Amino acid sequence: MKSIGRGIIVLACIFSFFSLTAFSPSKAMAFTTPKDAFVVNKMGDMSDFDPNKPVIPTGDTIKIAIVASFSGPAAINGQIFWICVQWAAHDINKRGGILVDGKKKLVQVIKADHMGKPDQAKKICERMALEEKVHVLWGTDGSHLMKVINQTAEKYKIIAQCSPSLSDELYDATNFTRYSFLTTFRPIRSAAALPTITAKSGKKKRNFTLSARTTCSATSLPTGLNTA
Repeated sequence: MKSIGRGIIVLACIFSFFSLTAFSPSKAMAFTTPKDAFVVNKMGDMSDFDPNKPVIPTGDTIKIAIVASFSGPAAINGQIFWICVQWAAHDINKRGGILVDGKKKLVQVIKADHMGKPDQAKKICERMALEEKVHVLWGTDGSHLMKVINQTAEKYKIIAQCSPSLSDELYDATNFTRYSFLTTFRPIRSAAALPTITAKSGKKKRNFTLSARTTCSATSLPTGLNTA
């Protein structure tokens, strides 16, 4: 970690914190009861983790392509995603990998630079699927680019992992595919959570607008959602 900029480390920590906060069920933010808990003492030894010199296994591995901006004006996003995913992969690999068909396999993470451009996203996803033979396309900074990832994953019947892209359009009747998985809150969930928290805090009614399509208030939750 010595050569990596201090700012990148700080941003990575902030990203990790908000990932844990936003993606983990809680009484205020979630509408379901978690059945599992993260056990810290079962983590691998992370003392040798270095994002500048990651230990990346090869051979018969589970291949995950991080499809993101590693160059261009949004390159900081790729660096943050790379650090966070490498951290998780390092932990899993130190614990022996993941059991697949009776055999433990390590996780191999590969950089796939879409440069923030849809045409480049299509090219790099095609190469990851055909040449690198990846099992997962992980993305990305931009819903318009995530749509390209989803389409490519469906074409080659591999998993598309959507982590930071939020557009509802990605999973509407037109664009939904059985190969894409969303692991973050969509705008409608966030729009429900904010007024719920405000209402429980006893503050006066306040309107929230998260996007042009998602608006609600502390006394008017979207249909089907409640504070239970």
